Amino acid sequence: MSQGPEAYIDKSRQLKDEDTFCFSCTPDKSCFTNCCYDLSLILMPYDIFRLKNHLGMKSADFLKRYTSVYVGQNSGLPVVSLKMEGPYLKCPFLEEGKGCIVYKDRPGACRTYPLARMACRSQDREGVEEFYYIVREPDCEGFQDGKEWTVRSWKENEGLEQYNKMNDIFGEILQAKTVAGIAYLNADQIDIFHMGCYDIDSFHQYFLEGPNLDRYMESEDVIEVISNDEEALLKYSVRLVKKKLFQAGCSNCSL
Repeated sequence: MSQGPEAYIDKSRQLKDEDTFCFSCTPDKSCFTNCCYDLSLILMPYDIFRLKNHLGMKSADFLKRYTSVYVGQNSGLPVVSLKMEGPYLKCPFLEEGKGCIVYKDRPGACRTYPLARMACRSQDREGVEEFYYIVREPDCEGFQDGKEWTVRSWKENEGLEQYNKMNDIFGEILQAKTVAGIAYLNADQIDIFHMGCYDIDSFHQYFLEGPNLDRYMESEDVIEVISNDEEALLKYSVRLVKKKLFQAGCSNCSL
């Protein structure tokens, strides 16, 4: 996960579910938690959702306290990254002597490591085709005398299924943007994207409590589900962003 100059993604071998690799990350290894320093960690909408709930925070407060936001040079979309702390750029959720204090709800990238997930989409087929590469870091001892895993067993052990599903829903936005041929968003569209994808509590207040036409276009059954299930609300908000920005041609629309 560290993005230092010597870290790289080994593309010599693509791994599918039944392919194997050996890895163990345990406190007895001298490199334990080294990967929690000086890293560039992009947070997906579901990462923010899990972390802010783990910490008992509103999403806007979590974003202000723990993240930085910038517009991606290639995607033209808002990107949220975790802010490192102190002179050694430590992950804010790493506590010396205790390890990760949000381990139960740690980000998907942390769960996936030492694998890197590649999700491929095509206009010619539905769904996502995935495969994995191994991330190589010279100072990582996890590959020495590591336990053998299949990719499938690693995903199950690390609880990746729901993270991958939610990330794939987010990925629908990137595909829709490409199909629409839109390079960059204006300031109002960036605000729509940010609230709908990252600031779920503000979206809840806007969509379910504030005056807007979008809510009245939905059935009572849908409104009941997203009113009582925050994860369902996140799925809905991400897909609404996709629809409003890249499928409805509304250059001046607002959320």
